[in-house]
Amino acid sequence: MKITATDVTLHVDLDGDADAEDVLALLRDHAHVDVIVHCDDPRVETMLSGARVRVSVASDAGNGDGDDDADDVATAVSDQSFGRSWPVDDAAASGERPASGDHAIGDAVGVDDATYRTAVISMDSTSTDAERLFRSAIVALDGIPGNQVDGISPLYHVSNVDGPDAMAAVMQITTKLTARQLIATLGSVEASLGSDVDLDLVDMPGVTSDEPDCRVPWPSAREHAAVLAPWMDMDPEARLGKDPVSFLLAMAPDAGRVGLLSDNWIIGGTL
Repeated sequence: MKITATDVTLHVDLDGDADAEDVLALLRDHAHVDVIVHCDDPRVETMLSGARVRVSVASDAGNGDGDDDADDVATAVSDQSFGRSWPVDDAAASGERPASGDHAIGDAVGVDDATYRTAVISMDSTSTDAERLFRSAIVALDGIPGNQVDGISPLYHVSNVDGPDAMAAVMQITTKLTARQLIATLGSVEASLGSDVDLDLVDMPGVTSDEPDCRVPWPSAREHAAVLAPWMDMDPEARLGKDPVSFLLAMAPDAGRVGLLSDNWIIGGTL
């Protein structure tokens, strides 16, 4: 299954002294629309499509005083299309989304795509408001252009010997960000939430880095059940490097201190 065409119309209402032609030029040069199609039926994979975009500009300027210039401009620009639109056969030639195997715009998003990558992110917090903080972090990351949340784990309780108990969960996203960019973004989201939640890039399949500010995969993840347990719950077939996450969880020294709290926490009201 693939998306063969997507058409979007933007209706722009101008106010004040805004110029319709300037608005059109701004949108044409800087705007793009990506359409992401989700389906509750697991047999239908998430699909990504570029879009042919048409803009319709409406202005109150000049109305009622005999000036029809605004209406003329609105009529002219409403017939123009702009934005990103890739015929499937020309996807690689566009330079925006290089070919990778059989992938093209409209296909299911894959982890081996040359532009989009899969990333596993852990969430950890000792706050009594951890559940809300995790939901806020998920919404913030999903709202970043080029990001899409693909999976969210159940919520786990972590009993700590040398500190307060914590909550933990894992999410999986598809992203256009590089590992370094994503790590920086996670830091910004943490700061926006009062630094009461820790967000870590656990793995980005196909990407390896040992730089001090960009360690991928996260070195200590294979020893933390607080990461491995929710990750395995979200994806029973997950692997960290060459090792199955299920195997790493069985060997984790803190496995006995991590327990499932809720598998529907994302809708709220667990704690």
